Amino acid sequence: MNFSCLRINFYVLVMILINTSCDLSENLTGQPTIDKFFQTKEDFDSYIKGAYSPLIELYGSDIPYVAGSGADDVFTPVIRWKGFEHIDINSVGNPDEITEMLWNSYYKSISSCNTLINIINESSNESISKEDLSLINAEARFLRAFNYFQLVRWFGEVPLLTEDNQNNASKEKQSTVERIYEYIVSDLKIAETNLSDMTSDSSRPNIWTAKSLLAKVYLAMAGFPLNKKQYNVLAKDKAYEIIKAEVYSLEKNFSQLWIWDNRKSNSEFIFTLYASSDNGLGSYLHQAVRPVDGGENGWGDWTGDKLFLQTFENGDKRIAGSFYLRTSDGTSWENTNIAQPYVGKYRDAGPKSGGYAGISIANKADGFFCLIRYSEILLVYAEAANLAEGNPSEKAYESINKVRERAGLKKISELTTIQFDEAVLNERKYEFAFEGKRWFDLCRRHILKETMIDYYDDIDIDDHNYLLPKPNSQLSIMTGISQNPGYN
Repeated sequence: MNFSCLRINFYVLVMILINTSCDLSENLTGQPTIDKFFQTKEDFDSYIKGAYSPLIELYGSDIPYVAGSGADDVFTPVIRWKGFEHIDINSVGNPDEITEMLWNSYYKSISSCNTLINIINESSNESISKEDLSLINAEARFLRAFNYFQLVRWFGEVPLLTEDNQNNASKEKQSTVERIYEYIVSDLKIAETNLSDMTSDSSRPNIWTAKSLLAKVYLAMAGFPLNKKQYNVLAKDKAYEIIKAEVYSLEKNFSQLWIWDNRKSNSEFIFTLYASSDNGLGSYLHQAVRPVDGGENGWGDWTGDKLFLQTFENGDKRIAGSFYLRTSDGTSWENTNIAQPYVGKYRDAGPKSGGYAGISIANKADGFFCLIRYSEILLVYAEAANLAEGNPSEKAYESINKVRERAGLKKISELTTIQFDEAVLNERKYEFAFEGKRWFDLCRRHILKETMIDYYDDIDIDDHNYLLPKPNSQLSIMTGISQNPGYN
């Protein structure tokens, strides 16, 4: 994985400033102006698709998975990344290698969304209906909310750049976590009201996608650092709207979720990013999770953790889908050079990746990355309902047990509020292994230290460890921000 940090920084800053500081009535070569480019619905649609590109590149790389490797599901043998895994980022020589691409990818996407929203606000083109413009505006707001939801959980206080202030990006001060969440909710409320209700394409948001993200946001707001417990009620109610609508359902076979041929036809994916190597947006994650040896010729950048594997219940069918425990030449994971269980979820990235069981023929392939699944909505409801109502209801049991039954596990029953809460968090741990959710669960529930003490006896964790350091390069470019406490 090679990229030029300086080039990306320069590109991001220039794009943020250029895209919004120009007068949209001017005919400046290379600039997206109303009179020059945005003439049809297809023009707007083409532009909003570009806002997904930085995210496809990001989730098709090592970056977000290494950033969250401090959770108990991920192991990395890469020495220079060990500080992320050991929750000791001050020991990392160049944390910007990870944090910079996170920061830049989300802000690139935000910049495109802001530009589009601004153009829609100023558009007087009568050839495009108000309904079409409202739909595009809603999609841009959904995507902007998604990006800020990631940024605020990774970095805490960040600049809240919108269509109104983006021309002052380099000087804009960072906003409070609470203010950022308020803005996320505001955008998502507009999105859930104005998006289409069509569910045939999980790569583009619909009203149910917006409601799903809003339920996740409410659940996060109920936890650390805001600790606004009343949001458990909102999370419960919003998740139930999706469940009650019955527009999504669990696939019968968990392991089939991760097969490339099923990526666009299953009933469970709510929001998914699809890489395309033919269009310059190929992903390399299939190589990153493959073993170096065992006839695989992968990179072995990160794997599952053997201690994590040992905690799965006997008979849990998710082991087969989540892990890849025997390499192409028949070698057991214990006998590979890393001797850690490999990740199965991202192996199949289409023909170029060699499929699930074959040998990759290209470093860039066509991976897919589901960021919201229906099983998550069921577990959001179960968790929020139990915490909001003070005890696990029949509907809460039904939601978690649907997930457990699919995994081949027994139903749970007759638990106390605390026991049920622990059961839901554990279910999330196994259901979403390696999907980038475990780190955020440990953070929002403020249980990082007590969870990871089993992995590191001498671990020293305080509240500063719940956030990443902001990229040092951005501290010199964006003068309104300051480094998170506790970082060098």
